[in-house]
Amino acid sequence: MTFASARRSTQIVLLLFPALWGWLGLLNNVSGFAGTAELAVAPLLAMTDTYGNPAQTWRAITAPWAAPVALVLITAAETVAGLLATVGIVRLVQRFRAAPAAFDEAKVWGMLGCLAAVLVWGIGFMVIAGDWFLSWQGANGIEGQLGGAIYAVPCLLALLALLAPEPR
Repeated sequence: MTFASARRSTQIVLLLFPALWGWLGLLNNVSGFAGTAELAVAPLLAMTDTYGNPAQTWRAITAPWAAPVALVLITAAETVAGLLATVGIVRLVQRFRAAPAAFDEAKVWGMLGCLAAVLVWGIGFMVIAGDWFLSWQGANGIEGQLGGAIYAVPCLLALLALLAPEPR
């Protein structure tokens, strides 16, 4: 195996993070939709597990429709990440032995999949859930935000790996 083929293989394998997490997110959210909306999303939006500071909890969302709508949006974003990353994997495999410019062009779908993944798990879970809805104040503390990081960081690393252009 050459260095070039090892680099290309690495980029393809790293795309499995957003691809598999996106598809498994869809599967998990659809198969347990009501329970996830009720037991995970609704308490987060309602900020029931925070310190209860009124200067912060004014942003809580307690409308009964909010949790299902939020879970649909989360599921859609995760699915988009999975779909785009999967298309990226297929295109990169198809162009594995192609010229550098053709391989670089095939990276676009994977990059978009990684970007969608970073948006949902980085911005969505770490920033919005973590700091807007204060999930870090919950019973598990900072683990709520770290959960988002567990998903976002490998996808960000995959994105960075894909950004490196093929040597000409």
